[in-house]
Amino acid sequence: MSERARRPKAVVDANVLVRFVLTPRGFSARLRRAIERRRFALVTSEAILAEVTDVLGRPRVQRHRPYPPELVRRAVASLRRLAIVVPGRYTVFAVADDPKDNPVLACALEADADFVVTDDRKHLLPLKHYHRIQIVSVPDFLRHHLQKR
Repeated sequence: MSERARRPKAVVDANVLVRFVLTPRGFSARLRRAIERRRFALVTSEAILAEVTDVLGRPRVQRHRPYPPELVRRAVASLRRLAIVVPGRYTVFAVADDPKDNPVLACALEADADFVVTDDRKHLLPLKHYHRIQIVSVPDFLRHHLQKR
């Protein structure tokens, strides 16, 4: 398959996946449609899915939007079905200030991903690239990187 015809692979950060689960409109809805229409391949790892599970179960999230444990399990199972789940054999130490960001970069390296999609303006977005992987915001990914395909 030619490089042009190959679907891009993107690792979507846990913070974006949580909104993807909780907010079925706006950028989250557009991202889900892009996955369902196979405009790109969603890539994740068990570490990222564990963070999504943890965040959805936090009291602060539960107060704002109650999400029973069974719905959390189903949402994560749905993400697992939509995604390519890498084995999680890679470890990186690129973000010292927020170690929870390192599994996202490790997943991207392991999957040979084209993009990391995040809204982490403090640690990930300022990197812009990690090895040859572009680190972009959700709006940038939807507007600029999927429009061409």
